[in-house]
Amino acid sequence: MNTILMKIKDTLGKNKVILKGQCEPQTGEAFLLLEERIKGNDLFIPRDIKIPCNVKRDSFTAEIDLSLLSKLQNSLDLWDCYLLMSGNNKEPIDIQSGTKAFESHSLPTGLLMITFYGNTRHTLSISVKKNNTVAAILRQLLKNDDIYNLSGNLTGTDSHWTPSASLSVRKRDNKNSILYSSETNFPIALNADHSWTVRLDKQSIFPDANIRHEEVWDLFIKLENSSDGDSLYLPLMDKAAVKDDYSVLSANTFYQAKLYTNKKNCAGLWVKRIPEFLNLKTCAFDHGGRLILSCANNADRKIVGARIEPDEEIWADRFRGFSLEGTIDYHLSSFSLAFPVSRLKNLYKVDKGIQFRVMIQIQDSKTNALTWMPLFIGNEQPIETSCMALSDELDAVVKGTHHESLKIMIVNHIGANLFRKAPVRLAILGTCYTRGAFGSNPYFNPGYKSKYNIVYTQFHSSIASLMSGPVHFPETLFKDRKPIEKAYIACDFEKLFFTELSEANADYFLLDLYPDAVRDLVVFDDQHLITGSFYLRNRTFLQSLQGKVHFISHDEEETFLKYWRAAADRFSEKIVQFFPQERIILQKARMTNRYYDKNHQVHYFTDQLDLVKRSNMFFQCMESYLLKRLPHIHTIDLNQYGYIGQYNHPYGQSTNHYEPAYYKKLIQKLDQVILEQDQRENK
Repeated sequence: MNTILMKIKDTLGKNKVILKGQCEPQTGEAFLLLEERIKGNDLFIPRDIKIPCNVKRDSFTAEIDLSLLSKLQNSLDLWDCYLLMSGNNKEPIDIQSGTKAFESHSLPTGLLMITFYGNTRHTLSISVKKNNTVAAILRQLLKNDDIYNLSGNLTGTDSHWTPSASLSVRKRDNKNSILYSSETNFPIALNADHSWTVRLDKQSIFPDANIRHEEVWDLFIKLENSSDGDSLYLPLMDKAAVKDDYSVLSANTFYQAKLYTNKKNCAGLWVKRIPEFLNLKTCAFDHGGRLILSCANNADRKIVGARIEPDEEIWADRFRGFSLEGTIDYHLSSFSLAFPVSRLKNLYKVDKGIQFRVMIQIQDSKTNALTWMPLFIGNEQPIETSCMALSDELDAVVKGTHHESLKIMIVNHIGANLFRKAPVRLAILGTCYTRGAFGSNPYFNPGYKSKYNIVYTQFHSSIASLMSGPVHFPETLFKDRKPIEKAYIACDFEKLFFTELSEANADYFLLDLYPDAVRDLVVFDDQHLITGSFYLRNRTFLQSLQGKVHFISHDEEETFLKYWRAAADRFSEKIVQFFPQERIILQKARMTNRYYDKNHQVHYFTDQLDLVKRSNMFFQCMESYLLKRLPHIHTIDLNQYGYIGQYNHPYGQSTNHYEPAYYKKLIQKLDQVILEQDQRENK
């Protein structure tokens, strides 16, 4: 007889649930064992809960206090249920298919929803997540200048539940971010029928002059349990058809904001810059390779900073991306900006098609507010310079049109058509994004061995881990892993990478930054850490770390990047001892949010969209930082081709696994990079 669930019963008002079922006849103690499931991309030490169980003959009864489950550690906590018998015999609790003994059973407990359900193995599991049955509705909005009176109601709430509430306006630094960096709260009047009203002053949302273009402030009703301090943020669903006009922000008059409704029909505040248009008197390269711009002075606005940065660097301020500083000279009625553009090729990886933008820092003479913005062209006629040679293969040209930003564009590119007689000896530090292309399966590149000999692979190790001190590898805890997987794990623990790389004697080095952009860091101390790769999703191993480590996820941006930048600096100095920069190739990987089904219809990974946004932000930031440290390495960027995932990927459908054309294009691009580099070296 299997252990079978027969009944779930609520104990009204006591916040408890009783489970009843059938089991093998039992003597001695028995327990209901709840094991927290390891899932998602962020690591944690899983919890276990043992609940005494009453067994009589061939039936069991267990009472679960829901407060044991009500501390939500992630966006979704999952628990698997077992009956723990004498001799530590652990039996999953089966749910009989085809019977009416059990259906999904959900219990709201204040801010959380606890659900007992049957998993894909048809055994009992429990999910804990935010109580999404509760919703905040905006019914009416009345406006007087920048003062708004909002009213609405909460739906799906228990009439006896009276949490404290406020209107929370939470800031995202840009429209692509999923993290909130600050919030401003306004007291609301919450009535017994769960209707509410609040007064909102738009200007008071911005406490200082640190405002960004396209920053977003999302509106929530924030509910709090006074007993445990937990909070539930309910997006403010717009049923009032919000319409608003932009108004200039008093904290920084370079910006304006308005209330709006986003694609999810939730209310928020949208911020955008007020462009400062400059009329260029001159725009030309001088004989020293400098770009010289001159403009008329504006008595109310002063240019106090200037720089050039890659046009794609959406998060440059936040993550301190690459920039080339310019100088400013003021004259009687004009000022000039000078940028040493000829130095770009020595400071950053430049290639055909890359664009740089000119950024200026402007100060308002009346308020002293500062902001960075692109240099917008006020001239009626288009601006274009003659080309300036950056190298034998690349030129720079400046272009700008009326009311658009000035751009420095990299043009011309060497053509190569060289045949290599022997396969290239290639070493790879990466993941499925790069290593996956070198597979004989028809899905990938079955003929790759005629061109490439993969002499070394290190899989799923982050730069931060590789550059830290060695950590003891508990091999016995990973005995179920394949030998090649154990070798990857051992390398990450014991820091064997550079030793093994030296022995491989490779011609070229190919890498991607997936482990860096996506996986956690497992930190023993500041000098000893490992990659939180999927290989570590081992319950016994993770529980052995209790009290010995802490995990750093990408949600802790500053802390994570502090470790990563320092390691990237050391890695950049170390790797060039094995390969010249020109023989290092970085693939600019990105997660995909879509995939093809078997009918070639496009679907979204709807439950992972936030993860995709977060990861792609880190990909861009980290790649840019590495290119700043290693400006002469090669890059391969497949993101321009619009490839997405596919249902029948040999390694499974995933945000990290692409359609076949992706891997074939990767090899084509790699062929081109290596052939062109060979041509340069053999001139």
